[in-house]
Order: sequence, then structure tokens, then C-alpha cells
Amino acid sequence: MSELHEASAPSPIETKVKAATVGGAGSAAVITPAALWLIDELWFNGTAAPDVPLPLVGLVGLVVTGVCAFVGGYLARHTARPDLGRS
Repeated sequence: MSELHEASAPSPIETKVKAATVGGAGSAAVITPAALWLIDELWFNGTAAPDVPLPLVGLVGLVVTGVCAFVGGYLARHTARPDLGRS
């Protein structure tokens, strides 16, 4: 029971988590607007104000952010965690 109350140093944030966070945030700020611009130019008469329907804007944002976060986490190097030990 004393093991539960021992104070320990916090574990460092793993590389994959950092990469997925940066990928998701970066895509929301840069890639999603670019994708929406491209969709507007190709299918919604790009000469007028953006005519992309709001549900499609949300869906594109969700898909682009999710894919970029997944790819960033997948491609990041694994952080070794010897402190977890198998028992």
C-alpha cells in the first residue's frame, strides 16, 4: 500500500505524443485552410466568396487533422520506457 503513496518524478512526454500533437495543431492551422481553398476552387466556383458548405468544412477539418495527427505519431521514433518493467 505504501507504493501507491510514494512520490515519483513525472514521466517525460513520449516522442510519439509530441509529434501527434504538433501534427494535429499544425494541420488545423495550415493544411486545413489550404485543403478548403482547393475544394472551393475545384468544386464550388472559386471566383465568388467561399461557398463550401459548413458541414463539409467541419468534416474536412476533422479528417485532415486526424490524418495528420496519426501520421505524425506513426512516423515518430518510439520512446523507450525501461521504468515500466514487465512483471
